[in-house]
Amino acid sequence: MLKVMEYRRKIKALRDEGNVILGKVDEEKRSETPVETARIAAIDTEITAVESRMDSYIKINRIPAEELRSYEPQKPNPGAGGDAAAKPFRTFGEQLMAVRNFSTGRGVDQRLFEVRAATGLNESVPSEGGFLVQKDFNGVLLKDTYDTNEIPRRCRRIGISGPSNAFSMNVIDETSRATGSRWGGVRVYHEAEAASMSGLGSKPKFAKVEMKLEKIMGLCYATDENLQDSQQLGSIIAQAFPEEMGFVLSDDIIRGDGAGKALGILNSPALVTIDKETGQSADTILTENILNMWKARRGRDLVWLYNQELENQLSTLTLAIGTGGVEMKLFKEPEGNSQYGSIKGRPAIPVEVASGPGDVGDIILADLSQYLIIDKGGIQTAESIHVEFLTEQTVFRFTYRFNGQPVRKSKITPYKRTNSNFYTSPFVTLQAR
Repeated sequence: MLKVMEYRRKIKALRDEGNVILGKVDEEKRSETPVETARIAAIDTEITAVESRMDSYIKINRIPAEELRSYEPQKPNPGAGGDAAAKPFRTFGEQLMAVRNFSTGRGVDQRLFEVRAATGLNESVPSEGGFLVQKDFNGVLLKDTYDTNEIPRRCRRIGISGPSNAFSMNVIDETSRATGSRWGGVRVYHEAEAASMSGLGSKPKFAKVEMKLEKIMGLCYATDENLQDSQQLGSIIAQAFPEEMGFVLSDDIIRGDGAGKALGILNSPALVTIDKETGQSADTILTENILNMWKARRGRDLVWLYNQELENQLSTLTLAIGTGGVEMKLFKEPEGNSQYGSIKGRPAIPVEVASGPGDVGDIILADLSQYLIIDKGGIQTAESIHVEFLTEQTVFRFTYRFNGQPVRKSKITPYKRTNSNFYTSPFVTLQAR
């Protein structure tokens, strides 16, 4: 039956491709180009060929019509309330058990297809061999992934809908604060200058942020004992998955190389790297480092992200105040209900994904609202083909489509400066020591 599902996925993919072409032609109110006409004809031929192969496979394997119908999506019961129609499973573990039974040929739970119908999906078989996690369970998984991880939750997040798997957005292409460069070229003149400025244009310059969705795959292992209790199974995975997914997202946001994954802050052309002090010892943090990083800041929602191993050093940093040389601690311990200390009045957050002491990225000053995350839909799950038979474990595979990159494409040259190497940015770190 899995082969039939594969044929149906192929047919749907071809139909989707054809509909995209036809939709573009209709939207632009024009005739098909020769290339488009040829591709539509080729798609039609391919669909016919795949349908023929599928029919032959069904006949040869004597697959009964009842079994074929059991794999069709079911429409929600119109007599049920909206909430009941959208939430056919009572618990997350119950849905996982249904996925497991489907994958191992132990039975088809029609509620799996009701979840798909409730989300507006009309595929006859689950894409990527998986089922969309029920909306309320999916919401909890994603909410916990972001809310319990300090880095992803502070980023700007945009969801993608419809058939698109890519994102494009115009942003102001500002690389300098010099006159004529602010906002990418906007100018404001005094009235007395108007005559000498006649004929000069003034308009903003835009850059384009473009990303396509990439897949993050998660595997969660469950023992046979876990599988005996659907509530226990759901609880275990609902805790483990967001923690691991959040870790991977955080690591991508910090150091992703942009190849099949997010472009991280440390690999962004917008990053400002502050030089270490002359003669500075290895793996150390000095007051001068912090002051120079702070000087290069740009943004309103700044936070410090640091490797927790640096905490003892940060706690001893001081700043001389006044002619008497009174020292003030640069790092302030948490106050009130806050769980984080602060540096220069901004939260100082220890994070696992910071680099090791002395390496670039062991401490970062960042405005994470200037980092853009895109995602689409929810999380899909299936029982993985990687089943640990010897240890009696079942592996659930989760798929999440995501990407991210800094909004700015370069660091900023200040309006006035005396040091030609001085720049500002929403992302500042310290040179390796």
